[in-house]
Amino acid sequence: MADDGTESGESFDADTTPTLGEQTYEDLKAMILMGELRPGERLAEAEMAQRLGVSRTPLRHALSRLAQEKLVTKRTQGGYVVVSFDSAAIRDLVGLREALDVHAARVAAEMASEEDLARLRECLAKLESVANKEEEIATEFHLGLHIHVIIAEATGNQALLDAVKQVYERLQLAIWLEVSWMDRWIDRFSEHRQIVEAICSRDPERSGEAARFHVQRSLQNMLRVLQMRERRAGAIPSKRNAR
Repeated sequence: MADDGTESGESFDADTTPTLGEQTYEDLKAMILMGELRPGERLAEAEMAQRLGVSRTPLRHALSRLAQEKLVTKRTQGGYVVVSFDSAAIRDLVGLREALDVHAARVAAEMASEEDLARLRECLAKLESVANKEEEIATEFHLGLHIHVIIAEATGNQALLDAVKQVYERLQLAIWLEVSWMDRWIDRFSEHRQIVEAICSRDPERSGEAARFHVQRSLQNMLRVLQMRERRAGAIPSKRNAR
């Protein structure tokens, strides 16, 4: 049996048919993002494998991948739990994100090469191309994060780039939830556009303020989503109680 749950030698078109491991990962991620699996909930392998209708091999691969994405955490005593955060934790992380993003935007406005600016414009154009397309939420998420990475790269400061990547990794679930639950695409795109245009205009002050506004709006959305998610989770009976 292959690691992804398919028979060795069995061939699929990777562009059209997901492997069992990929499907398990997508299903498990959806359960986390939609609140069916609650923050801090322990993911028992036997129960989750039965719940998803898979063996433990694709489940373990899915859990390992989700751990890399900071959606679950591996316990020291074994097994995994859904990453847990509260409004205080989000405020702390977003406060750090604001300081990093504002500084990165200001420095990028002064230090970015023409190639960096071209990459920013290209990423922004891709974001615009998926505007108002519900099926493109994942693309929006990844492109939105990528813009901030490009900005940090444009500063030429490796320590700043590493810090930006780290804080965005820790905020990934909160950002996923914000993008997935909030119907605020136009505002998000407009905010990214303002940041990119300010940087391309070589205006450090305007770049920093645009970045600050974007992060502060994101914090408001995250806190609203956290409240909605908690209400939704409270309304969903656990599978154990439903049996």
